[in-house]
Amino acid sequence: MQRSRVLMAVALLVLSACGEGVSESPEEPGHVEPPGGNQPDHRPNVVGTYEVTGTMGIILNGQTDVTSILDVVRIEAPARSPGRVQIHLGEMNCGAGIRATMTGETTFSVNEGTCPIPSETGCTSRALFTGGSGSHPLNGSLQLGLRGQLEVRCGTQSASAPLSIDVAGSRTGQALPDTRAQVLILGADLATTLRHLADDVRP
Repeated sequence: MQRSRVLMAVALLVLSACGEGVSESPEEPGHVEPPGGNQPDHRPNVVGTYEVTGTMGIILNGQTDVTSILDVVRIEAPARSPGRVQIHLGEMNCGAGIRATMTGETTFSVNEGTCPIPSETGCTSRALFTGGSGSHPLNGSLQLGLRGQLEVRCGTQSASAPLSIDVAGSRTGQALPDTRAQVLILGADLATTLRHLADDVRP
């Protein structure tokens, strides 16, 4: 009888030890949510077309030149890049867009993007964005800041200047051509302003 009790106690200890190896439930401390499709997609909170106003500035010879701007910003969500958005500036050709990464439900961080600027024969110009951030609070306005360089090369000579764009505006839902016509009536757009600034930067 004593031997049977000892064997039973050993069996209970073994079963108890096996139970400790069961995986943690999602509610238990230490659980990490797997990446990918199981993460919520907050990009619809910022995606859209926005009429924006703000400023564009460059620093030349230690002096900051600031220009008021009015244009359209479009933010898209690429299907094959979860957590990423692409920013398009008015009629500027920025390829697939200026890339950014969602950092919260309504916020994103700007990664990089290049926007060529039409320039005079013999010169090439571009806006190179390497940082910035944006947000679109629920029931609020888009806030977007871009940081980078305005670069101009003419033959073997080149010049550059720090570039900043800060704009804010509301989601329009209007067709881009209609919004664009309004922009042309009301003031300077991003592409035109950048062309003028590139003339100031050229070597």
